[in-house]
Amino acid sequence: MGDKSISICHRLVEIKRDGQHREVRIFSDAGRILRPLLVVGNLKKIKDLKGGDYSFQSLLENGIIELIGPEEEEDCYTAWGIKYLLMEKEGKQPMEYTHCELDMSFLLGLSCGIIPFANHDHARRVLYQSEKHSQQAIGFSTTNPNIRVDTNTHQLYYPQKPLFQTMLSDCLGKPGYPRGHSAKLPKPEFFNGQCAIVAVNVHLGYNQEDSLVMNRASLERGMFRSEHIRSYKSEVDNKEALGKKPKFEDTVNFGKTQSKIGRVDSLDDDGFPFIGANLQSGDIVIGKYAESGADHSVKLKHTERGMVQKVVLSANDEGKNFAVVSLRQVRSPCLGDKFSSMHGQKGVLGFLESQENFPFTVQGIVPDIVINPHAFPSRQTPGQLLEAALGKGIALGSTQKYATPFSTLSVDAITDQLHRAGFSRWGNERVYNGRTGEMIRSLIFMGPTFYQRLHHMAEDKVKFRNTGPVHPLTRQPVADRKRFGGIKFGEMERDCLIAHGAAANLHERLFTLSDSSQMHICRKCKNMANVIQRPVPGGRKIRGPYCRFCESVEDIIRVNVPYGAKLLCQELFSMGISLKFETEVC
Repeated sequence: MGDKSISICHRLVEIKRDGQHREVRIFSDAGRILRPLLVVGNLKKIKDLKGGDYSFQSLLENGIIELIGPEEEEDCYTAWGIKYLLMEKEGKQPMEYTHCELDMSFLLGLSCGIIPFANHDHARRVLYQSEKHSQQAIGFSTTNPNIRVDTNTHQLYYPQKPLFQTMLSDCLGKPGYPRGHSAKLPKPEFFNGQCAIVAVNVHLGYNQEDSLVMNRASLERGMFRSEHIRSYKSEVDNKEALGKKPKFEDTVNFGKTQSKIGRVDSLDDDGFPFIGANLQSGDIVIGKYAESGADHSVKLKHTERGMVQKVVLSANDEGKNFAVVSLRQVRSPCLGDKFSSMHGQKGVLGFLESQENFPFTVQGIVPDIVINPHAFPSRQTPGQLLEAALGKGIALGSTQKYATPFSTLSVDAITDQLHRAGFSRWGNERVYNGRTGEMIRSLIFMGPTFYQRLHHMAEDKVKFRNTGPVHPLTRQPVADRKRFGGIKFGEMERDCLIAHGAAANLHERLFTLSDSSQMHICRKCKNMANVIQRPVPGGRKIRGPYCRFCESVEDIIRVNVPYGAKLLCQELFSMGISLKFETEVC
């Protein structure tokens, strides 16, 4: 049991020797995370490999590489790289390590190990990219989008591979190997974005506070254009599969019927829209009705629209027929859409500038994106500047393509390859004003940077309302955006208006535009008077305010109150708590 490679244990079995508790714990359950490490004691076996077979599987079978789990890792003394095995520390002998990392960047996870120059960035920015932006970025996430039925998905039209490479990105797959090796099929790339020419400059003040200025011509050529697909699903009972006959009135079927809740112009007789139909908010997307005449159709909510891409009719194992209709929407970047580099530098699109008004270089290169220079000093992300400088050298034909964390090129090596290509050593460019044609005195840093479009788009978040539905209990506007709800005006917004002294605006926002109502109050007993129907002499009945405490209609006034306050008073009254109201004549 001392060496898993030659023992009877499987190499995926994890053995933990706990000397403190005098236990040996063996883990063999599924789903454990294991990672490969070099076994220092077996490194000399590499010479004995027959035929120079240095594949991962061969190294694993010969015990040169071992799969270590989180429990075993506590007892391992792991070197960060091969050079640390031979490094002397303060004149002492080299440390006796048990294991060694395959590469220094393997210390990081998958989404973190493909960030170029990650060791040059602040840790918080690296975590932004690896935990949030890598998941929110739009790419080509699947190879079979035509037969998939996802509820909500985004796809980038022209995804690109970045100019740089890292050790981890190489491990994800290559199209082929040189020197006579057999070619491998390329695995899917883990990058979701495009290479953009990025200039670090101030542009008319439209890119302050992390805004981006983008080239309108680049977007019209298809840059960062994406496709948004949303699917709608509905089910009906399959009478034959269920084996029991429901009542005729309860039978629900797909079909076209005149609906009171939405438009049915795009539906065929079977209740489904035709392929290519242009559906807008308020249209029926799946027609469904009961034999009794009840309408069960699925309607597009507020802000939902698109072209019908696919209609699927099938059945599931529960004895129900279901239909799925997918709507496609082409989205080109617009103001308010969110973008991010691979270094946690996120920002929204603030201005679309025409190409002829952008600054241009001597070669006629116009940037696609202009980012504000104030984004760098406090964020501490020089890795993005190094990526742009390295990408510039790669685009000019340099062979130095690796930006692996912890083993990157030195700054001098990157600047030298730019200098050899005839460019400024520090990546700066002499640019000319696109509006006047005059040369700009200051040099502008410019280079290709990998940018990602995130799925936070202005079209999904924009909210507007004049009048609309209210909650039946409180009579205040409903909250959901898709139900055409109102915009929340909270306590902190109220505090701002109080600080400005805008009393009339505050009254309008919290009362007039929310739940303005009226109630009657008896000035004698200061209780709420109800509007009831009561008999009067002469055998007639009249309807009006009446105080049940004083049993009179005299001295009752009408006041303006929020309906929420009136509701609270009524609910407290039902619990046996009566509120008194002080009134003044204005």
